[in-house]
Formats: sequence, C-alpha cells, structure tokens
Amino acid sequence: MYEVELTVWRNLMEDGTQCLGEEQYAKAENYYSQALILADQLSVPEIVAFTLRLLATARVRLGFYELAEEGFQSALRICQELQNAKGISEAWAGLASVAVKRGKFQAACQDYEKAIAIYPKTSPPLRLGMLYADLGQVYATLADWHKAKKAYEQAQEICRANGFLKGEGELDILIGELCFRQKKREEATQNLKHACWVFIQILDVVALTNALQYLALLYFEQNEMRSAFECQQRAVALCLKFDTKQIFSESCFFLSKIEQSINLLEEAKYYLDLSIRHYPEQDFEMALRYQNLANLLHLTMDYSRAEQYYLKSLSLFETLGEQSHIGEVCEALTLLKETQEQGEDLGGKPDDPDAKTTMQGGFPLDAMIRLAEFYEERRNYREALECYWKALEMGRNAEIATGWIEIRVQKISKKIRRRRTI
Repeated sequence: MYEVELTVWRNLMEDGTQCLGEEQYAKAENYYSQALILADQLSVPEIVAFTLRLLATARVRLGFYELAEEGFQSALRICQELQNAKGISEAWAGLASVAVKRGKFQAACQDYEKAIAIYPKTSPPLRLGMLYADLGQVYATLADWHKAKKAYEQAQEICRANGFLKGEGELDILIGELCFRQKKREEATQNLKHACWVFIQILDVVALTNALQYLALLYFEQNEMRSAFECQQRAVALCLKFDTKQIFSESCFFLSKIEQSINLLEEAKYYLDLSIRHYPEQDFEMALRYQNLANLLHLTMDYSRAEQYYLKSLSLFETLGEQSHIGEVCEALTLLKETQEQGEDLGGKPDDPDAKTTMQGGFPLDAMIRLAEFYEERRNYREALECYWKALEMGRNAEIATGWIEIRVQKISKKIRRRRTI
C-alpha cells in the first residue's frame, strides 16, 4: 500500500537534498514542496515532520524566514505529539537558525540550548557536536566569551572522542579566533598551530591553507613579521593548487603587506603585481592594489611605473567616485613629480654639498622625508616608518645630524605598537 507514492517521495527528498548540498536552494524547495504533498497523502506523521523540516531549511537559505519558521513550528508540534526526541531537537535547531538570520541572538541561544538538552544519547554524536558549535558561534556574536568557549570545547571534545579530526581542527580555529578577540594571543596561537597540525595529519590542503592564513594574520597583528611571512608564504604556495583567482589574489596581497613590513620590497612588488594580475574585478579593491603598488614603485625609485599605477588607481577611483582617495593619489603624483625634478637637479650638480644626501637612483633626503610625512599624515604608519628608516640611513651616510629623524622613527614605532594593543 502506497509503495509507489513512498518511492516517489523518497526520490524527491533525495533530489532535494542533493540540490541543498549544491546550494541550489530554489530547486531544493521545489522538490521538497512536491514531497510534502505526497507526505500529506501518505498520512505518516514522522514523514510529514521530516519533510517539513527540510523544506523549512531550504526556505531559510532563500530568506523566506516566516515560511521557514511556520514549517519548523509545525514539525515541532508533530514531533512533540509523537514524543520523538530527535525530531524535537532538530525542530528547535531549525527555529534557532531562523532566529540567527533575523538577528534575534538571545532567542537563538535559547532554542539551541533546548535542542541540545533533548538530543537523544542514542542519536549520532557528531550532530550534537554541530549543535554545540552553532551555539558557540551565537554566543561569540553576543561577545559572551565564556559561554562561547565552553560550547566550542564541548563540540571539540565530541569530535575528538569520535575520531573526527577535521571537526577538531576547525574548532581549534574557532577557539583561536575567540582567544584572539579576548587578547589571549598565546592561547590563540597554540590553538591555530594545533589546527595546522591536525590538517597536515589528514592531508586537508584547503583547511591547512586557511589555518596558515589565520596564523599569519595573528602573527601580523602581534608584529611578529618573520613568523607571519613564513606562514603566509606557505599558504600562498598551497592555494595555487585549488583556490579561485580572487582568493589567490587576496593571499598574495596580504603576503605583500607582510613583506613590506620586513623590508623585502622587491618581493613585495612581485606579489602585489601577482595579486593585481589575478584579481578579477575593476573595483575599489583593485584601485587600492594599484595605489599600493604605485607607492612601492615610488619608494624604490621606479618613477615611470609608479606614475603609470598612480594614474590607473586615479582613473578607477574617479569612476567609483572615491573623492578622498582621488585627493590622495593626486597629492602622491605631485610629490612624485617634485621628487623626479629634485633628483634631476641634483644629478646635474655633482659638486653640490647636498649631493651626498641623495640615494643611488637620485632620491634626495628631503624627498624621502616628505614621502614619510605623506604616509604619516594618512596613518600609513608602516610605510612612513620604512621611509624614515631610509632617511636615517641616508643622513648617517652623509654624516649629518640625524637626531630629529631618530625621534620621528621612535614616534612612528610607538604609534604602530599602540595600534597593535588596541
């Protein structure tokens, strides 16, 4: 009896679940809606409740929150009547997901707590681990660090007890991020290192790349640039194998920033150029890349290419209507022209007593100071510090008083340290 209808229902549910996994939510909703019609005809409450939950899940993804909530509520009522603990737990979890999407985080916490409390011990433990992880993320959104960490640790313990190394590593990252937000940097570092170790064990290159980039960011924020450089360099090499152009571009861009901070300017230019070549859009992020490369080229005295990239960034900023950045680039172009003119003047006067304060390539000391001040005014403190260090080296080589430059170096260094501790 009803064997044909049951087979059709099962096929519709399988098709819907496949579409859900492939993020084809509209198709999933269509399959689940057809399945619900058959489920009602079959008049089996467990089948109806199960179908309602999956249909509601697809509707959450589509942003149909009211319909999704109604579906989860209907499934909850059916499961409560049947005293089906697993179904009740899943319905509460579904209602929690709707609450999250609506920004009702306190309600979401309550719903997840209810889902966890009733979850049967005989049901798959890893699903319970997922519920704890979801609860932890909501508490983290509320900045309730203690409860968030407790939920994450419970989820991690379940993953560890059941040999689910990937889940254990992913929770290491979540706990590490949580610790970092609380300025517990050493604990954050340990968690992220352990995540890397886990992903190496299971040969998960994608997860390892993400973990390395998290670790690089952590080191970068702590001004441990050599460690940041090593982690990010490995991440860039790994993501060559699998990532999209945009992700690879972003990875190269971050590596370039780290290299600039440790004075590897040629390498920084290379990876920034690589980032530009792989970035797929002509948008604000691309304009920033052009501007950043122009700054590097200016600093390394490649004036013609610096002008080329300043003009590219200017054109894009004008298209986007970014007035403040337009002003910055125009000032930089003016400064670039003055630097070139001063270099040409000094190059033609070898006997000039100030000629010793000119770097190889024609970059005079006062131009370097002006470039440093230009960055400092715009709070680009790392670039400013780099220029002041170069100016200090030029002054010492020329055997002139450098005390005032040293004071500026100390001032900018303090600003960078203050930023890092905020």
